[in-house]
Amino acid sequence: MSNQRSYFVEMRNASGCGLGTHVMAHSCYEAMQLAAERNPGFRPLSARLA
Repeated sequence: MSNQRSYFVEMRNASGCGLGTHVMAHSCYEAMQLAAERNPGFRPLSARLA
């Protein structure tokens, strides 16, 4: 497996409040999954390398 990288994930909740979080992951998809698990009530919109 490749090394983990730092990703910045943008998230929103149902009322439109935004949240940005950093996670360590192997891919954008995994970063979005981890961010969603760690921040219940928010859904990931995008992930990019930090």
